[in-house]
Amino acid sequence: MKLPKLQIDFDWSLVVIPLVLITAGIATLYSITTVTGRTTLAHDQIIYAVLAIALYVFFAALDYRALRSYSWYLYIVGLILLIAVNFFGQEIFGSRRWIELGFAQFQPSEVMKLVILVLGANFFAQNEDVPVRKTIFFLLLAAIPLVLILRQPDLGTALAISAMLVGILTVAKIPRKVVLILVALLVAAAPLAWFNLKSYQKERVVSFLEPAKDPRGSGYNVSQAKIAVGSGGIYGKGFGGTTQSQLQFLPVAHIDFIFSGWAEATGFIGSSLLVAAFAVLVARIYQIANSARDRFGYIFSTGAATLIFFQVLVNIGMNIGLMPVTGIPLPFVSYGGTSLLTSAMILGVVQSIYLRRKSLKFD
Repeated sequence: MKLPKLQIDFDWSLVVIPLVLITAGIATLYSITTVTGRTTLAHDQIIYAVLAIALYVFFAALDYRALRSYSWYLYIVGLILLIAVNFFGQEIFGSRRWIELGFAQFQPSEVMKLVILVLGANFFAQNEDVPVRKTIFFLLLAAIPLVLILRQPDLGTALAISAMLVGILTVAKIPRKVVLILVALLVAAAPLAWFNLKSYQKERVVSFLEPAKDPRGSGYNVSQAKIAVGSGGIYGKGFGGTTQSQLQFLPVAHIDFIFSGWAEATGFIGSSLLVAAFAVLVARIYQIANSARDRFGYIFSTGAATLIFFQVLVNIGMNIGLMPVTGIPLPFVSYGGTSLLTSAMILGVVQSIYLRRKSLKFD
């Protein structure tokens, strides 16, 4: 008697591309830390990568629809963690964003990306005609963690979550009244937001608009990043010859400006391939959203694609002087355990949505 064979229609682009991006990040970390002897960053990232793979497999195997019943619990836990940062958080570079665990640092604001993504997808999953009150209620719920994140301050993560919310609300087809109200509030809040920015955040905006005004001060980071990208040429200097990165002319090269380190090592060709990999990944997630079997999967995947697209756009943009520096990491490439684990969990859920877009087949 022949036993039935289970056929799982796995999307390998959601596996291969992230693994390539993670490998590129680890190789760049080794390159920029070889001279300084801080290769522990690359070693740590390998450990985070192993954990990320385990979480990816877990969430891919999990029926994504089960997350709907846990959305409120996740939201409450996420808020508690954000509040805990104010009391137990470790302050680094003037920001209190991390909780020291002894063996690693945990950043609750990164996890809120997944939490709000699940909450938003669950909120608008019931029907296409979303009531105004329900939309406003969700926006208020989303505003609470955003305010807590901005108080840390962590403008980059707040902007990334806000962009993700735009993606969610767009496909949720919220009422036009709410859209008009949101536009009016954003226009009215723009001057207020400027006056509430920290001095270093204002300097970043000014240096973006006038990069030559203070090349050794607020404009130093972007200037050095652009030099590193340009010095890579067509083919790059190789991972052993990245002088701009290895000699520490490039600040925060392992997180914010890791793309510059990659560009210096691999040149225009390597940079183009990295951008192409992200483009294929985002496009594939959007395709999975359209093939999802329910609105929860559709909204979640769209929000995930929007989040990754925004982070890539801003990070690479600020590395080449097209965007102001906002401290947004490059997904799967930049150093950081919480960021990598969160991205892996989100992609794992997207894989789960793809696997369950139709019934499993038996031969």
